[in-house]
Amino acid sequence: MSNPVLSAAVHNALAQSTPLRVWMSRLTIDAQDNTVTLTGVVRSRATKTIAVQIARSVPGVSQVQNKLVADEDTEVAVAQALGADARTRNAFPGVLVGVVFGVAFLKGVIASEAGKNAAGEISAQVAGVERVSNELTVA
Repeated sequence: MSNPVLSAAVHNALAQSTPLRVWMSRLTIDAQDNTVTLTGVVRSRATKTIAVQIARSVPGVSQVQNKLVADEDTEVAVAQALGADARTRNAFPGVLVGVVFGVAFLKGVIASEAGKNAAGEISAQVAGVERVSNELTVA
């Protein structure tokens, strides 16, 4: 059964944490009975860990399901996807990948317009990427 009181208590506890305060609009907190599910995007694995620790510390929480995605994990996934695709495999080390708030930033130099377009398409399909800012320059 939904537990809005517990959801609110966890939300308030997370909002007290400086690393999480910035991310609160990106988080969803759902409590079913005494189980809390955290969903959304945070900047780092450390922030994920902090969020789970804080949620577990709230009175009444018996279990926390962590469905948070760290931007740094998404960065790795985007780079791996680009490295695995034949259209962009040879673009490294010229392509730099960064992810902030779910936006994948592609920067650097790539050999062709087709490669640039492929990099944007591939990145957009990676879980955790909400939008791509393709700033690659064609050499």
